[in-house]
Amino acid sequence: MVFMSDPERTPDVLRIARKLPLGATLIYRHFGAGDRVVIAGELRQISFARNLQFLIGQDAGLAAKIGADGLHLPERELGQGVVLRARYPAWLLTGAAHSRGGVKRCAENGLDAAILSPVFTSASKSASQPIGTEMLADIAKAIKIPIIALGGISGATAPELYTSGATGIAGVSMFVSAHDT
Repeated sequence: MVFMSDPERTPDVLRIARKLPLGATLIYRHFGAGDRVVIAGELRQISFARNLQFLIGQDAGLAAKIGADGLHLPERELGQGVVLRARYPAWLLTGAAHSRGGVKRCAENGLDAAILSPVFTSASKSASQPIGTEMLADIAKAIKIPIIALGGISGATAPELYTSGATGIAGVSMFVSAHDT
């Protein structure tokens, strides 16, 4: 289970992080926020306390500075995987993918997993046409890298992933609504 922060949809990332299930993964995507070093440091401490895997989105310098467990790359930067793997061999490296080609590039560049989206219709402003579970299953059979499904995942859609070949689920909104109480 992967929680991906989003400054617009998850403005209180610390509150959500404190309520994540033990052993989940947290990807902090700060998009250049001025307080990113402070927030990342606090998230690192929460991650230690809750046994979370903690990745930073796109910012290898910040990930190294705060002792993150790894890095999540946007699709346009998947080619950095080989260099990052050589420099930080213990890091967990994931990459965003939006097609079969993106998943293939994750595998070719030595990443540990691809986060494929959107699988279902998503509330994200950047979401494109959903690929669906059949396409996800075809990609998972063809390309040997763990695939984490993202986009429109909810209690209603998650059961559709059981036979898709996905090794996990990721989300933004599902964590917000789950932790509103």
